Amino acid sequence: MKHPSAVTACNLDLENLITDSNRSIATLAITTLLKTGSESSVDRLMKQISSFVSEISDEFKVVVVQAISALCQKYPRKHSVMMNFLSNMLRDDGGFEYKRAIVDCIISIIEENPESKETGLAHLCEFIEDCEHTVLATKILHLLGKEGPRTPSPSKYIRFIFNRVVLESEAVRAAAVSALAKFGAQNDDLLPSVLVLMQRCMMDSDDEVRDRATFYMNVLQQKQKALNAAYIFNGLSVSVPGLEKSLHQYTLDPSEKPFDMKSVPLATTPIAEQKTEITPVATSKLPEKFTPSRQDIYQEQLAAIPEFQGLGPLFKSSEPVQLTEAETEYVVRCIKHTFSRHMVFQFDCTNTLNDQLLQKVVVQMEPSEAYEVLHYIPAANLPYSQPGSCYSLIRLPEEDPTAVSCTFSCTMKYLVRDCDPNTGEPDDDGYDDEYVLEDLEVTVADHIQKVLKPNFAAAWEEVGDSFEKEETFALASVRTLDEAVGNIISFLGMQPCERSDKVPENKNSHILFLAGVFRGGHDVLVRSRLALADGVTMQVTVRSSDETPVDVILASVG
Repeated sequence: MKHPSAVTACNLDLENLITDSNRSIATLAITTLLKTGSESSVDRLMKQISSFVSEISDEFKVVVVQAISALCQKYPRKHSVMMNFLSNMLRDDGGFEYKRAIVDCIISIIEENPESKETGLAHLCEFIEDCEHTVLATKILHLLGKEGPRTPSPSKYIRFIFNRVVLESEAVRAAAVSALAKFGAQNDDLLPSVLVLMQRCMMDSDDEVRDRATFYMNVLQQKQKALNAAYIFNGLSVSVPGLEKSLHQYTLDPSEKPFDMKSVPLATTPIAEQKTEITPVATSKLPEKFTPSRQDIYQEQLAAIPEFQGLGPLFKSSEPVQLTEAETEYVVRCIKHTFSRHMVFQFDCTNTLNDQLLQKVVVQMEPSEAYEVLHYIPAANLPYSQPGSCYSLIRLPEEDPTAVSCTFSCTMKYLVRDCDPNTGEPDDDGYDDEYVLEDLEVTVADHIQKVLKPNFAAAWEEVGDSFEKEETFALASVRTLDEAVGNIISFLGMQPCERSDKVPENKNSHILFLAGVFRGGHDVLVRSRLALADGVTMQVTVRSSDETPVDVILASVG
């Protein structure tokens, strides 16, 4: 619901519809009141709806669950009431969409309210004991593997997980093995028991389950935190189509060198932590093949241009940046493509004048720092209303690798040929002209790709302190911790981990965890301790597998 205040005026009429004999109308009335009413009315409405929820169809039950999900975000303190109601609904009969909506809602409550974690996990454990839906069982097992080891008594979840290995289908058994491995990696006292269970799993009839068990068994027996972090907690964060393509390329061109994972593009959208918003889903099948990401498409387009063939894998592509006002005669936007030692600026230009044909269109760039313009690739023709692209190739500074930020002044230069607006026929002669564009900024965020580390502490240990540096900064103009957290995330362009982007209410201090990869394939992690006084004081600790990213981040923040 986008405008609850507009509907609040109808609340009295909606109250009268709660007891309507048509259960569908009563359901819609109650779910609307749940979204628009006050916190004090929640208990009464929940009691009212629980009296007839078993009589309505699955479709309307999903509507109820969505209303509860919205309510949990609005009134976090009511999560215990909601959780009990949802757990009762989970026990009822119902189809896949209905059960999935409930599971998603419970997961979102666990993620938003840490104090509800154990209750929520207990309800989900009970549900998978008798769950006929493979997708939901594997999703819950993944959550148990992620959250269970960090609860005060992790051992109580082992029984529920191992029961799945004994009783379920192959996909669920494989997910259970992965969840067990996380318990063994996180909790030293549980490791011997987990290794015994893994040995049993190595006798499984399914090869995927056996392979996982054998792999995790060997990793866990090493008892090394770095190995656990790399192979159990924080898996590969690469683009799957990109990995397939790179491996294929490697087989076509045999080499003495081992395959380098840094040559594989990263997954552009991190496998995000659960979204709290539940959307009604039609009964559509998941696509069989991976659809290529936006970055995979750009990689292919740029590789087809001869001048860009020696640049290596594309590291990151920015969102489009508008360089003109919306209503001007030429519309130009820029996409910044970052490679390990170069940047390619793709200018998408549109000519909105029907009496002109533009030819040999280039955008000349003047850098403010030590960036060097190597090459311009013009758009040959730009007819009326037909977009075209021209490119600029820039070399990144090599003497001072920390000089990552730069401002470019941009001018579009082209040959104009007037033409007949009706036929589009251009004149024989043309004249040179130019058009000044907005300045283009390159910031530290253009050199860092977001990567989600589900277990930040393990990743922190894995990277180690060989290149650790720490500095303290004062953010005088920032008044709240929320504002400080938002500013840091958007400035560095890194991925918040462990839900640390959410600042608890009424707190004067907070720790923000950020993860990313610096161009060239170097992991970089930031731990930022924030304290609120007159302004916000920030102690930033940076770790990386290379010294340059550490210096870049501290120099940028400073």
